[in-house]
Amino acid sequence: MTKKTALRKEIIAIAGKIFDTYGFRKTTMDDIADGIKKRKSSIYYYFKSKEEIFQSVVLQEAVLFRRTIINAIKKENSPCDKLKAYVLTRMNIIDGLGNFNKALQDRRLMHIDFVVRLKKLYDKEEIYLFKNILIEGVNNNNFQIYNIDLAATAFITAMRGMENTILQNKDATNINRQIEAIIHIFFYGIVKRL
Repeated sequence: MTKKTALRKEIIAIAGKIFDTYGFRKTTMDDIADGIKKRKSSIYYYFKSKEEIFQSVVLQEAVLFRRTIINAIKKENSPCDKLKAYVLTRMNIIDGLGNFNKALQDRRLMHIDFVVRLKKLYDKEEIYLFKNILIEGVNNNNFQIYNIDLAATAFITAMRGMENTILQNKDATNINRQIEAIIHIFFYGIVKRL
């Protein structure tokens, strides 16, 4: 790795921690320069603006998020286990990727073009991944779904809606139990079976 590449990675890593702590709006280029113990001009050599640094931070976290979920899904054989792995992995990793999560959730960041594009791409990608699992489940006769597009959208919407509530409790054991209960509702519903 060249010195130039190493410094660029260091800027992204330090800026990521600063953005996560203070938020995009409150973080300044001076904060980032102080964090890497370099002059602001050194940062401008690698990045044109604070937005460009934030974009690099968020994209790095987005790649990690996607890779982690895909790896978790690949480890499983059955569609049911893939869905569980998807939901558990997603819920357990999203909170640790603060900048990526904030880019997706914080409406105040919607003035940044790349955030809008990222959100649209992320929405499509998440529904695509979920749909593929559902299609596999229908083809294997594990699931009975009449409208896969609607089911995928409903699952994703429900999962995102519950995300903040679940993640407020930092107890991992409790989070996993809550997620398991939610998955059970997804799979079996709330209607009593005779």
